[in-house]
Amino acid sequence: MRRQFAILVATLGLVAACGGATPTPVPTEAPTPAPTDIYVPPEEPAATEVIDGSEEPAATPVSGTRYTVKKGDTMWAIAQDYGISLADLKAANPDVDPQTMRIGIVLVIPGQE
Repeated sequence: MRRQFAILVATLGLVAACGGATPTPVPTEAPTPAPTDIYVPPEEPAATEVIDGSEEPAATPVSGTRYTVKKGDTMWAIAQDYGISLADLKAANPDVDPQTMRIGIVLVIPGQE
């Protein structure tokens, strides 16, 4: 009996010297983040506001031939093929960036009817 008690004390001493069992961490709930994309509807015009139509109309589209961009096309090469300057082609297509022009975009070729 004494021997069993001595083994038990020695075992407990070793466990205590090693720091004992490592407790398992308990998961904590992360706080729910507050929404950052809250929709705010636009204000509606006042009922007393008079719209008389005196505003400038939107820019009229440039007339000319339509050209659909193909693989390998550049705006410079298209301008050269149609005998126009690159500046004129860019001016006729202000919403098209020559650096990010994609296949399938339709360009207006100014002065070509």
